[in-house]
Amino acid sequence: MAAFLKQTAAGRGFAMAFSATALLCALLLACPSPAFADIAGDINAWLCGILRDTCNWIFSSQADMLKTIGAGGVLSSGFDQMLGHAGTVTMYDVVRGVWQHAILPIGCGMLSFVFTVQLIKVSQRMDGNATMPGVKEVVFMLVFFAVFLFLIQNSFDLMAAVYEVVRLAIDRVVGLFGQGMPLDLSAVSITTTDDVAALIAMLVVALVSWLVVIVAYVVALVVSWARAIQIYIMAAFSPIPLALTSLDETRQMGVGYLKNFVAVCLAGVIILVLLVSFPIVLGGLNAAGAGVPVVDSIVGGLSYALQYLAMCVLLILSLVKSGSWARDIMGG
Repeated sequence: MAAFLKQTAAGRGFAMAFSATALLCALLLACPSPAFADIAGDINAWLCGILRDTCNWIFSSQADMLKTIGAGGVLSSGFDQMLGHAGTVTMYDVVRGVWQHAILPIGCGMLSFVFTVQLIKVSQRMDGNATMPGVKEVVFMLVFFAVFLFLIQNSFDLMAAVYEVVRLAIDRVVGLFGQGMPLDLSAVSITTTDDVAALIAMLVVALVSWLVVIVAYVVALVVSWARAIQIYIMAAFSPIPLALTSLDETRQMGVGYLKNFVAVCLAGVIILVLLVSFPIVLGGLNAAGAGVPVVDSIVGGLSYALQYLAMCVLLILSLVKSGSWARDIMGG
């Protein structure tokens, strides 16, 4: 066996193979290849990228969803197309028919009653000699009756004109600011960090805020549709409060109706301002959070997301209160 090994080692082929192997080992030692030792860091960066992109997509999608209610929705529709139509009949046709055939005769009858009351008051001011009232009072009473008769007979169109004035204001707001600023989350410090715990905390609150934004979307639609229905109903019944305005004892009731109708119309401007400013306010939160060091990863992750959630809740409350704010503008 020893003789065989000695003969093999002395062979030329073995010598060449041994030399080639030694040369290859020397080359490998001279040119080492890099080892992928930071596998955990690569996985962390990949996971953080997915979480960060998911949070940004959720927040941006929520703002884009709320924009659809503004200029292209019921707020900027014409008076005769606020709620669409079913076939050839719209709610505008229904309420105008109710106004013309049911409410207008009641308003004219109430005005006739008021005219009779005023005529009695004039007759009671006759002097002791039983002379007839002066021509001035009679002419004034006739002009008074003619003016209010005109207002009552054209009350529906007058209410539509008030609405169109407010709609002009809505169109001008849309012309100034569009449907809102785009939501840019690239500057938010917490969304640019590579802390998995912070981003997971933000993702949890982002999912909760998605539910809150859906509620805000439904509330905005309900408030907008309710405003349109209220405008139609108030316009249909306008002859009655306008007839009450002609009498001194009930004039405040008619004035209150006019103030409430204008307030309902102005609520559309308030709703649009809320929807347009929502992404802008969120942009302010972004700017406030940029560059703030994250002391605790979980608290840092919740910081912006909780602010965002609070703004969504505030948006819902503001939409619900838009009608009362408009009434406050008109003096309660």
